[in-house]
Amino acid sequence: MEQEQYKHVEKLIRSSKNVFIVSPYIDEYYARFLLKHARNKKIYIISSSPEEKAKKMLTKGGFPSLTLLLSVIMFSFYYLLWLAGLSYVPVLIIGFLFFALFIVRLSTMKPKNIRLKVPKEFIHAKFYIGDNEAITGSANLTYRGMHKNIEHLEISSDPDYVKKLKAEFWRMWNV
Repeated sequence: MEQEQYKHVEKLIRSSKNVFIVSPYIDEYYARFLLKHARNKKIYIISSSPEEKAKKMLTKGGFPSLTLLLSVIMFSFYYLLWLAGLSYVPVLIIGFLFFALFIVRLSTMKPKNIRLKVPKEFIHAKFYIGDNEAITGSANLTYRGMHKNIEHLEISSDPDYVKKLKAEFWRMWNV
């Protein structure tokens, strides 16, 4: 039976400009979700045991598919020009430059607006804070925790509670 707690957490992540996440476990599914929805916001994450692939994605970024697509389109364009009779040297140089751009982008891509902290001590707390809302409960930021397990979440829009939970987040961040 599919649970629905993910709807509340995903809505909070999509709609907030500043997102604070504490979850001992984060999987690749939610690392991709965070990367997809990270534009124009700041996301701070504390996670004791993120999956290795999720940790790598959140610290190094995702696959730069747009850069690859543009490289392939531009290289194809210049290849067609070469077939039409242009000199092959400029075509090869331009194609190589686009391929080099893709490789540089692949090796240096790091999400600038996502910060992940993996503390030495195990943190078992789970909470998700947005601009005006806080969600606490038992659900980890994993596909299983959000979609499959039977979990309990408390959702609050009380400004004092949201402020208190943000203070708790920063206390944990600075430990």
